[in-house]
Amino acid sequence: MRFSTSLAAAVSLSLLSLNTVYGYGILGHTLTGQVAQLFLTPETARQVKEILSPYYDGLLSKAAPWPDTIKGQPKYRWASIYHFVNTPGDNPPQECRFEYVYAGKDVVNGLFNMTSQLYQYKLVEPATPEEKSIREDALRFFVHFMGDIHQPLHASGKLRGGNDATARWGRAKSSLHRIWDSQMILKDIKDRFDNNPKAYLDDMVDMTTTVWRQEATNWTICDPSRNVGDNPWSETTQLFTTLCPMEWARSMNELDCTYVWKDYDSTKDYSSDYFDNVTGEKSDFLVQKLITMSGVRMASILNEIYDPPESESVPDSVRFVKQ
Repeated sequence: MRFSTSLAAAVSLSLLSLNTVYGYGILGHTLTGQVAQLFLTPETARQVKEILSPYYDGLLSKAAPWPDTIKGQPKYRWASIYHFVNTPGDNPPQECRFEYVYAGKDVVNGLFNMTSQLYQYKLVEPATPEEKSIREDALRFFVHFMGDIHQPLHASGKLRGGNDATARWGRAKSSLHRIWDSQMILKDIKDRFDNNPKAYLDDMVDMTTTVWRQEATNWTICDPSRNVGDNPWSETTQLFTTLCPMEWARSMNELDCTYVWKDYDSTKDYSSDYFDNVTGEKSDFLVQKLITMSGVRMASILNEIYDPPESESVPDSVRFVKQ
């Protein structure tokens, strides 16, 4: 696949902006948006560009970090709790537990909500500047939440998702959350790709047809048995064949036991053996895989909304919940 200069520049610029790390990390969110952009149909890409303000140049990679930059604004104070999901009793690596909370304020319900808003505004175009702004916000939150839900520590309540889990990163003090948010990605780009984020991105896309080829074909398949239950989004789950946040959160939570929290030790240097394990062949390049998986699924959902097959019937309504 070809990458435009603006796409490559967006990733490079993100490397310069990591002095302050939010959420999944500016770079992590930028990369998920980059991957998604490459899998959008031309029609979906056109409509995404119309929804986003001109500042974003139609690029999901530029819009993805936005929800972390506005956390301090009173208007968006409600959104902070939607970046993660916690389950009481979750205690990795001894026990990993995810349970859906009916209409809860978490990233699972946030994704259902934002997807519903995008779909509703596809059925009925926004009529006022305020509605256009709400639609743009929904797209930016959707893209961001798709990144968050694929970062395993956003599906773990232990020590505030690892934010309070002190750890060593070389000679520096860090936290398990920050290591997964950004430090492993940056080190991987530096060590294997000579500080070239575009090469890192190229490699991820290439692995969808090589290393991950067999499993990647299933990334956009939503298993109904793992994504149903008593929830206010039943209509939404029936509309989309690729929207499965309950299943995704559950699988990320399982990774907290098998990889993320395994043998946790605050005195251990996480930039050595631990890093090699979760970024290398032993784990099928897990860190890159989660970024890529997020982007592929993001694009699939957006394509379902904005460029569905002509034979697909469109229902008259969908549940729509404004914040």
